[in-house]
Amino acid sequence: MIGVSKFEEYKLFVEDTARFTDRRQMVTNIYVAINTVLLSGVALLVDGGLENWVMLLAAEAILAGGIAVCLFWRQLIHKYKALVGLRIRELRRMEEAPEMTGCHRMYHAEDELYPRDENGEMIKGQGLNISDLERRLPWVFIVVYAIFGVGIAVAWTIGLI
Repeated sequence: MIGVSKFEEYKLFVEDTARFTDRRQMVTNIYVAINTVLLSGVALLVDGGLENWVMLLAAEAILAGGIAVCLFWRQLIHKYKALVGLRIRELRRMEEAPEMTGCHRMYHAEDELYPRDENGEMIKGQGLNISDLERRLPWVFIVVYAIFGVGIAVAWTIGLI
């Protein structure tokens, strides 16, 4: 079996990490699209008039389904954060290998922008943590679903729709 140089291994790891980051972004795009479709469906039901219990229950079921979708989405973001974080920690370790002496240590250079503590973990509030920002997006949709659901229920109860 032919051995792979440490630099070639590093390059493969960088490419793999980029693919995971791209996949995480694609997951977010898909979930934003799903939520847009669900909210549009509810808006169409409400705009068409919720004349009977079936339509009301359909709208509320779509809203509940949207909340469930958001919770699954949030779990995926958390899992991708862990996977990408693992790869970045490994890349940082690879940069410290004797075989990489003389190579630019990009993941260490980023520490100037995004400082780390003595354990190598990013210091909260001092770095660009896309995953944590991204994890807020499902909560935005959940709040919209909840407001929409309560609004529909109240409007139905007082006879506005």
